[in-house]
Amino acid sequence: MTNEEQIQQKYMQFQMIQQQLEKVNQHLGMLNEQSSELDISIEAVKEIAKTKLDNEFLAPVANGIFIKGELKENQKLVVNVGMNTTVEKTIPEVVELLEEQKKDIMGRIIETDSMMMKMNSEAMKLFKEVEEEVQ
Repeated sequence: MTNEEQIQQKYMQFQMIQQQLEKVNQHLGMLNEQSSELDISIEAVKEIAKTKLDNEFLAPVANGIFIKGELKENQKLVVNVGMNTTVEKTIPEVVELLEEQKKDIMGRIIETDSMMMKMNSEAMKLFKEVEEEVQ
């Protein structure tokens, strides 16, 4: 393999890593968004417990369509546990459930961030090797 072929091969590897980094970065953005949404959900669930009974609210029916309702229960929520099955849970149980989901996502964020650092390191190594061989 000639020097020029080696340079081309390393450059192609560098480009592949760059493309993978873009995808991983998009995934990381999605995980961060999920984490933020969970923070909002946790706060919303905590606020329900503080809300007075018979308080009027709007519940979403479809995109931009709402129905008026009144709060009749502020200590228990109905939670979908999968396969079209719901169970009643207390506010603290729901908060704990959401915090566990957040903990799982934070672990995935750390894992993804670590993967990105390794990929960045490999990309920089390849870039420097190509740069040295070209000069």
